[in-house]
Amino acid sequence: MGEFAVIDLTDDPGLIETSGTVSVPPAMMGGMPSERLAHRPLVGRRDELTRLAAMVGISGGEHETAVLLSGDAGVGKTRMLRELREQARATGFRVVIGHCLDFGESALPYLAFTEIFGRLAAHSPGEADTLVERHPALRKLMWTNRTAADAELPDGSRIDRGELFEAVRSALSRMSDDTPLLVLIEDVHWADQSTRDLLSYLFARRISGRVAIVASYRSDDLHRRHPLRAVVAEWSRLPGVARLMLPPLGESDVRALVRSLHPAPLPEA
Repeated sequence: MGEFAVIDLTDDPGLIETSGTVSVPPAMMGGMPSERLAHRPLVGRRDELTRLAAMVGISGGEHETAVLLSGDAGVGKTRMLRELREQARATGFRVVIGHCLDFGESALPYLAFTEIFGRLAAHSPGEADTLVERHPALRKLMWTNRTAADAELPDGSRIDRGELFEAVRSALSRMSDDTPLLVLIEDVHWADQSTRDLLSYLFARRISGRVAIVASYRSDDLHRRHPLRAVVAEWSRLPGVARLMLPPLGESDVRALVRSLHPAPLPEA
């Protein structure tokens, strides 16, 4: 195969390591300006946010290898990750973000990790070059070098999937040498098989250093035959992998949320 086609997301501020939003789904946000969304108060999720922050080690102590953050569409997973990112940055964490996108049967392999390492190459080229020099398989994940798994590297060697998986694990470990690293992977229900396999590898083989991964997915999308359903069950049995499910907001919290979004008087109905 030749090179994969890649959608260039470099202008999306949500992909920058330490700034911007995690994601803003326009259809769910109703066209509301992102600035207003970013400053509205967090409603009804303080307990879950505190628990999630503890799971990834933001409040100190031991941390999980990974946290699986689940909930129905629109329940507030993205907002939770935005708040978590801000807390992590405030306590000295380095934060990197990758998204899985809905391309149906033609989902691009490793897209979330291409975003992470592609963004690293764009903003810290020296660090990216050092990582690629140590782990040549990472070339596969750079935006300008998306190649098939059996493609040749410049030295004539070929990329092995096991080499790629170990390269990612080692690279994430090295990225946490100076500061703890938080990896956020959104919308794993849209992940392709290759991404699911890579996550399985990272969860099963604990990454050395202070690295935590939070992977979010829509629980209401996991119908009986969804490929992620069985994988999540396997991940949950691994040591160091925890689950956190966001239930719907209670009635009082929904009212508070509506008032924060629409402060003008509203009929009780």
